[in-house]
Amino acid sequence: IVLVTAIPLGVIMGWSENVRFLLDPIVELLRPIPPIAWIPLSILWFGIGDAQKVYIICFAAFFPLLINTVVGVRHVNPSLVAAASTLGATPRQILLRVVLPAATPFIFAGVRIAFGIGWMALVGAEIAAALAGLGYMIMAMRQGFDSAGVVAGMVVIGILGFCFDGGLRRLHRWMAPWHLEFRQE
Repeated sequence: IVLVTAIPLGVIMGWSENVRFLLDPIVELLRPIPPIAWIPLSILWFGIGDAQKVYIICFAAFFPLLINTVVGVRHVNPSLVAAASTLGATPRQILLRVVLPAATPFIFAGVRIAFGIGWMALVGAEIAAALAGLGYMIMAMRQGFDSAGVVAGMVVIGILGFCFDGGLRRLHRWMAPWHLEFRQE
C-alpha cells in the first residue's frame, strides 16, 4: 500500500512545484505525529487485529518514503534533464528514463528507512494492543517477569529486521546496478 501511494505521490511532488506547494503543509502537519499516537484511533476505527496494525505500519512508513522520493526527484542533475530535452525527449520520457533511474537510490533509501520505521511501529502496535505477534509476546513475558523472554523477543525482532534489510539491499543492487554504492573499485 505504501509503495503504490508514497512513491507516485513523491514523484509528483518532486516533479511539480505547484503540487509540492499545495501538499507540503499537509505532509508537514501529519508527519511529526508519532505512529504510536494513532493507536487509540486505529483501535476505535478498526478494532484490535490486523487492520489496526496495517494502518499503523502504513502511517509510519508513508512519510519517510514520500520525503525520500521527493528529495530524489528534486536532486536529479539538471544537466541530465537538459541533455534529454535537447535530444528531443518528451516530458514523460524524461521522467521515466532520466528522473526515475536517477532518483532510484533515494527511493530505495526511503524504502529501507520506511521498512525499519514500519517494523518498529508494528512491534509498538502489538505491544499496545494485539492478541498475537512478537510485541504481544514481549508484553506477555514482561507480565510474567521473564526478562530472558523479553530479551529473546527483542533479539528475534533484530534478526528479522536485519534479514529483511539484507533482502532490500539485494533488491536495490539488482534494480539499480549503476548506483555508485555497488561499484567495485
